[in-house]
Amino acid sequence: MRRILFTSAALAATVVIAHPSYAQPLALSSPGSSNGVAAVGKFHAYDGKSWSGRDRWFEGNAGQCKYVGDNWNDEIESARTESGTRVELWDNYNCTGGAIVIDRTGYSKIGNWVSAFRVTRT
Repeated sequence: MRRILFTSAALAATVVIAHPSYAQPLALSSPGSSNGVAAVGKFHAYDGKSWSGRDRWFEGNAGQCKYVGDNWNDEIESARTESGTRVELWDNYNCTGGAIVIDRTGYSKIGNWVSAFRVTRT
């Protein structure tokens, strides 16, 4: 009887240790995420009106404020997501000041003021 209990305890411990939910650290979930990993969203920006000129894809984790960088600060004239993602475009580098929200329909005439962005939905 003692041998059976010891074997059962050893097998039960193996199952608990091997279970994936115990083997990984907990992560904060974010909007659009179902597995605890931060969801990533992206948008397509252009330095010309009506989606023309120099372009670049910007990518970020949901909820995180990101500066667009010195080369794109106050240069974005039009932008859209080309997916179900929603992104806030902010006036200041730290996601303060005025903002607009873009989705797949985008904005074709933004003006030279975008400094940062935050993905709000992926």
